[in-house]
Amino acid sequence: MIKPKIFLPLLLMLFLVNPLKAKQTFSKKKVDSLLILTRIYSEEDKVILYQKLSDQYRGKNIDSVFYFANLALESAKKDKSDLSFYKAFKLLGEAYTDKFEHAIALENFLKSKEYINKTNDKSSQISILLSIGNVFRNLKRFSEAIDTYKHAIEIAKEIEDFKSEGLLLYKISLNYFDITDFNKALEYAIKSANIQIIHNNDKNLATTYNFIGRIHNNLKNSDLAEEYFIKSLNLFSKENDIQGMSIALNNLGIVFNEKKDNPKAIEYYTKSLDYSKQLNDDEGISTAMNNIGLIYVELGEIKKGIDYYFQSLAYSSRFFDKDNYANTLNNIAAAYLSADNLEKAEEYVKQSLKYSKNITALNFIQESYQILSRIHSKKGDYRTAYEYQGIQLAYNDSLFIQQKTSSIAEMQTRFETEAKEKEIQLLKKDKEISELEFDRHKILQKYLILSLFLFIVLVFVILYSQKRRRKANFLLSIKNKELEIANRKLKESEKNLMELNATKDKFFSIIAHDLKNPFNALLGFSELLEKSYDTCTQDEIKEYIGVIYESSQSLFKLLDNLLQWSRTQTNSIAYHPEQFEILPLINQEVTLLHINAEKKRIEIKVHAIESITAFADKNIISSVIRNLISNAIKFTNTNGYVEVSVKELATEVEVSISDSGIGIDSDDLDKIFQLNSSISNKGTANEDGTGLGLLLCKEFTEMNHGRIWAASNKGKGSTFFFTIPKAKRFSF
Repeated sequence: MIKPKIFLPLLLMLFLVNPLKAKQTFSKKKVDSLLILTRIYSEEDKVILYQKLSDQYRGKNIDSVFYFANLALESAKKDKSDLSFYKAFKLLGEAYTDKFEHAIALENFLKSKEYINKTNDKSSQISILLSIGNVFRNLKRFSEAIDTYKHAIEIAKEIEDFKSEGLLLYKISLNYFDITDFNKALEYAIKSANIQIIHNNDKNLATTYNFIGRIHNNLKNSDLAEEYFIKSLNLFSKENDIQGMSIALNNLGIVFNEKKDNPKAIEYYTKSLDYSKQLNDDEGISTAMNNIGLIYVELGEIKKGIDYYFQSLAYSSRFFDKDNYANTLNNIAAAYLSADNLEKAEEYVKQSLKYSKNITALNFIQESYQILSRIHSKKGDYRTAYEYQGIQLAYNDSLFIQQKTSSIAEMQTRFETEAKEKEIQLLKKDKEISELEFDRHKILQKYLILSLFLFIVLVFVILYSQKRRRKANFLLSIKNKELEIANRKLKESEKNLMELNATKDKFFSIIAHDLKNPFNALLGFSELLEKSYDTCTQDEIKEYIGVIYESSQSLFKLLDNLLQWSRTQTNSIAYHPEQFEILPLINQEVTLLHINAEKKRIEIKVHAIESITAFADKNIISSVIRNLISNAIKFTNTNGYVEVSVKELATEVEVSISDSGIGIDSDDLDKIFQLNSSISNKGTANEDGTGLGLLLCKEFTEMNHGRIWAASNKGKGSTFFFTIPKAKRFSF
């Protein structure tokens, strides 16, 4: 129910503030004095004065910003110098950026670039490329943004501007993060951090460490995320940067909240709140209040949680983030609903719906209708509840289409970026080959010349030999260091190779045994049917067709499991979590498996309350439920039973699937979720399996921040448990 802000980024701090032009604040007296100077200054100097005057009104009066930016352009037209045109068009681009008219901003930035490229001012060339890259990112043209930043990096290296190089690498990392290419984002963030370490830039390094922590959190490396947030906190403390400390503490709170260490999470959130209050940072205060409120609601202290939500709401109304405001109202409504205060719940969810429709926030709108459906369901007004549920499903479809469109755009950007990088690498290789060829001819020419002075060279042979020996020793030491690095990388690769080997063995096992058996049955009986059709009785034909059908079903299930497992190994399964009711999902899967159960006269019982909801990827969790119920049917004797139960915990929903089947040996119980020792047994009716089903369940559950385990008594049945979160967490 809580809208995440993906950790508190430092985008409004060091790295998003252009370090090549800081905003200045002047008194009215200073503004008046600058206006007086415009009467006596040259047109070139007027451009600079108008730039300072425009900066004075940034964030306060957009009309004044444009007024002075246009005056700067008028003076540039009179001055006619490339530098004046560069400054004036750049100033207009910044004004349109502030107005969120990014397409017009880009036009002005490109004009500015044309003029500065006519000069040899490399620093200004870097500055305008940085602005162009930023506006490309705002327009979600990520591939062009990355190319622009890389062009700026080449210029920064040329003039040894290490501060700008670190900033530009960080910007590239942000773009890869935007298109969910977290490995590339991590690569460039580490490059940025290395430059800052070498040049003792602790303030920017703290910001980069914070971002690396965010990347690791998205990669589910919670321990590394915690490590980098702590590094960031220590550097901010060293710099006495209170806002940075507040941000790092909040992000640490989120990590510990996800680790289920709520006391530690509250401790960090509270420290973050204290620092935000020192700074009078309304957004930081609102966020910390929301996070603390979330934990108290999760812990069942609903009144205390609602108090924090209301405080958060009050602060968010000051800077008026409409998304945050609408979402907090939904949080309050959900909390009242949990406390069975239906009138208050309906009051606040309708307020949220009003704001959500104003800003066309589809995710908040569908959440609001879901809450309304649950409210009316509790009131016993099932007709209205059903109507609201229908509206919610319609918004779910719209959100799904929106997410799919976004995913396609991200994949296209990744493809374009990777293709350009490969092209650049090929061009670099061609250049290196040409340079080597040129060097070879040059060396040959030198040897021809040296041959003419052979007698002179002989005098210096000994000195030259000594020099070569020293150089050889130096190169040898470098090679030794390279070998050490290569050995470390080989050791790291060894672990990956072992995992890949286990995966390979599993594939060979499936191909050699599990795929072969159903194919043999399919081919054998179809051949028998084809050759003996005219001589077979109707009962025999029916029997053969039945065997073919069952073999085909077995083969299909095997290939489906194999395909899904392969996708988990390549991280190609899309993950789209949402809030949903768990009971309808279970009933849906029970209905699908009803025929399999009827064949063995197995009764499936479901014990769950309709109002229990969870936050996870609905399609992935349905696959987990389907696999576990299918397994229970498979290993249960005729006339047995399967029971599905749902239990609501403090912050999680626990689902259990029990059966009266054959059970699992205690020695095998620890191995059923392991790839290199996964077990595939025949069912009670000789049903085949691959041992992949439980591996899929484990990986799917962990993908949704849950756990899975099993308990069993041999001969008395088994119970499989898994958990998923009740609600999503509020993060920056």
